[in-house]
Amino acid sequence: MKDLLFEYDMHLDFEPPVEEHRFTLKCIPQTDERQLINRLDVEVYPKEFLSTDKDSFGNYSIYGYTKGKHDRFFARVRGQARTGLAEYLPAKEEHQIGLFKYQTDYTRPGPAILEFAKQFEGAAEKYEEACRAAVVSKEITPDNTEPARALMTPALEFAVTMMHTLYENFSYVKGVTDVHTTAEEAMALGKGVCQDYAHILLSLCRIHRIPCRYVVGMLIGEGLSHAWVEVCDGSHWYAIDPTNNLIVDDQHIKISSGRDYHDCIVSQGVFVGRTKQTQTVAVRVKEVMAQ
Repeated sequence: MKDLLFEYDMHLDFEPPVEEHRFTLKCIPQTDERQLINRLDVEVYPKEFLSTDKDSFGNYSIYGYTKGKHDRFFARVRGQARTGLAEYLPAKEEHQIGLFKYQTDYTRPGPAILEFAKQFEGAAEKYEEACRAAVVSKEITPDNTEPARALMTPALEFAVTMMHTLYENFSYVKGVTDVHTTAEEAMALGKGVCQDYAHILLSLCRIHRIPCRYVVGMLIGEGLSHAWVEVCDGSHWYAIDPTNNLIVDDQHIKISSGRDYHDCIVSQGVFVGRTKQTQTVAVRVKEVMAQ
């Protein structure tokens, strides 16, 4: 368990100015079973009209509109989080779990991913056998909740196996991919950044119908936002970080989750005006002594 101070700064500069700017922001972490957000300060400029709500995936969202002309826009989020409170998140909405078993445009496998996935055929067979054994155990002892809990537990182990192999065979290199790069394109390159690691692991898990989702958050240090994966074992979501080859611990602060990057875009909007826009993002997270 850690107490972390976090800062998320996003700036947009427009030259020339724009107007009638409508935007959505998803850059605010929420309290859940794994983390407690005990201090939060949010500043948005300009902010003529603002409202807040949750999207269909439960992510905290800010919706805004600015009519007048402006040449800059920024969102600043600062606060303190206590992390590492639990090892998992409960899968509260059972009917939504199946949604995360299916490929998206970002994760749909092609020749490169399918070829890479062949090396997991043995592990896949063990995973399927373990699932079948859990089903039999559940049928024999219908009043025992443990077999139901164990039904998808092998999914986490299988996902971690694939994560280790991906980490060993994929290189972290900035500048070779962008936010539009798919898992298949990154796999063919053999290199990319955290978004690519996450999309590839999602693709591999979904080949075997393992429920999994894309996560955006922050990690101790300075830089940009980070991406990782959550895998569902039937009743709980476990977080794993393929970029760093580890199970997520108290160094991570979660902001949002969805099927892929598109569901978790931190800032998006439309405006009126022919302009050149420049975006800068700075994320800072550091540990502080608990009070």
